[in-house]
Amino acid sequence: MKRRRRCIVFGILKHTVLIIMALIVLFPITWIILQSLKSYFDTIAVPPKILFSPVWKNYVDVLSRVGFFSSFRDSLVVALGSVGLALLIGTPFSYVLARFDFKGRDNIAFFVLSTRMMPPIVVIVPFIRIFHILNIADTHVGLILAHVLVNLALVVWMMRGFFSSIPREIEEAAIVDGCSQMGAFWSVTLPLSAPGLVATALLSFLFSWNEFLFALTLTSLKVKTLPVYMASEFVGYLAVQWGPLSASGVLAILPTLAFIIFIQKHLVRGLTFGALK
Repeated sequence: MKRRRRCIVFGILKHTVLIIMALIVLFPITWIILQSLKSYFDTIAVPPKILFSPVWKNYVDVLSRVGFFSSFRDSLVVALGSVGLALLIGTPFSYVLARFDFKGRDNIAFFVLSTRMMPPIVVIVPFIRIFHILNIADTHVGLILAHVLVNLALVVWMMRGFFSSIPREIEEAAIVDGCSQMGAFWSVTLPLSAPGLVATALLSFLFSWNEFLFALTLTSLKVKTLPVYMASEFVGYLAVQWGPLSASGVLAILPTLAFIIFIQKHLVRGLTFGALK
């Protein structure tokens, strides 16, 4: 009887903690959605209004601005381009680090990881100088290359862990059957690591989609991603347009949310890939 009572109390406490954590996590999202549905005077009301008449004016305002769609396109091009290039370079690289034993392997892996630890502000000035010399400043190509620097370490270290969790015996069996090392990688190891690729691609996409510092300093007129557009369009010197800013934030979340829902099954498998053997 005491054991059952203890289990009931433990279950209540566990669910209470989970509910509190969920409320803390969901509060910013709920708040920005509520702000996007408020009129101007409701957004600046003190204390904040919880009960109000929702309006769609902010979404109409955002969608009627030509700059929003061009910034949306720029963000999509840069995010997809940087993720594709980072996967193209980082996946074979991580496979080599996971499968081949050579001198300096761990040092190379740590050097790649150190690029992720480095504050982006450190390389801004050299990047600006190099990009102007190469004539790729304020272009999609330049910003994609900058975002590859952000995502490459993530791709290498995540995919290295995924490849290490795949038994070598599977590749050895493919080699015995006539495959080369590269053939075993493309036909056996890479398909088995597909969930890991999905999880890595999604995290890289999120980092690129939300990146602000490189997008602000390496672009100006021809290319403007959503974070830069939102910061410059709705945040003024004297006031902030909270309604349109919140509405644009909600619209900016939708592509990543749809992407997560679409690949949810593969994402869960990828995030737990290699946890159990």
